[in-house]
Amino acid sequence: MLRPAAGRRPARRTAARRSTRTPFLHDFALTENHVVLWDTPIGFDGFECRWLPDHPTRVGVLPRTGGDVRWLDIDPVHVSHTLNAYDDGDVVVVDVVTAEGPFDPADPGAIRPALDRWTIGADAVDQRRLDDRPQDFPRVNDARATRPHRYGYSAATALYGIPFTPEGTPADDAFTNALVKHDLVRGTSEVRGFGRHEAVGEAVFAATGPGEDDGYLLTYVHNPARGASDLVILSARDFTGDPVARVHLPVRVPLGLHGNWLPER
Repeated sequence: MLRPAAGRRPARRTAARRSTRTPFLHDFALTENHVVLWDTPIGFDGFECRWLPDHPTRVGVLPRTGGDVRWLDIDPVHVSHTLNAYDDGDVVVVDVVTAEGPFDPADPGAIRPALDRWTIGADAVDQRRLDDRPQDFPRVNDARATRPHRYGYSAATALYGIPFTPEGTPADDAFTNALVKHDLVRGTSEVRGFGRHEAVGEAVFAATGPGEDDGYLLTYVHNPARGASDLVILSARDFTGDPVARVHLPVRVPLGLHGNWLPER
């Protein structure tokens, strides 16, 4: 989490950017110096969200101090969620979950999200696949947000679609029974599986020290045998080992996403 220096209020700016249509801009990325935007073929045609094959796919880089957006064309993909981004000299590096199209966003199983790294230069974007296993809801130690990172965590997704039923209830089948820890320096990964019929949601990183993986991962796991949820706490450094704790909750907590850990001050 970015915080202003003591005694100073954060600077705020508003900048209007015109779009040719109504895009499905679900996420964006921040570095210390830039805002990175996606303009993908997923957009709204009237009230329908669908893949628009004639719309170009592009990445926009906007200086955080203000100015014009620099747009660069990329291969047609949809961007789901950002793991992290950072400046590396004159380029911007973004680790992001993407899905190749075309696909129907309302069709469960039609979307196969994977983890990519985009290196954004002055005139082109290098799009490289980091891990092609279906996964989403990536997280990083928030102390590394906007800065170079080594580790990332994501939830495996065997079946993926819009994760809400018409009644508004999150469906557990948008998730599967495993989390993944990526070592992006070594190019390796570890998989932490749970019970065969369990479902695990997005993990939240709770830091305990200065090291990038000094801390715990907290996640809800739906336990079908009890018809309720467990709060599972894993050691980030002993990712595949036994949980530090498994708290049996009295009710089912729908598997949501995008929680945060704020230490007590």
